[in-house]
Amino acid sequence: MTMSNLIGKRVRVITMVNENNPVESGTLGTIRHVGGGVINVNWDNGRSLGLIEGEDTYEILYDELPKKDVVFSGNY
Repeated sequence: MTMSNLIGKRVRVITMVNENNPVESGTLGTIRHVGGGVINVNWDNGRSLGLIEGEDTYEILYDELPKKDVVFSGNY
């Protein structure tokens, strides 16, 4: 997958290393722009802060449904 295909994908931050006020580890967000070595994210906690490629640790959640979707299971 190319970096531009990441827009709209969900991401979870693990660590942010060179940030005075980092996004808390485990926070989820949605990728809004990728370029210049930065993955810009709208975090679910209301913040907008980029991840630095090669410095910050994060995971792209390819299979996670957006939080607004509801999945039903069981017998109805």
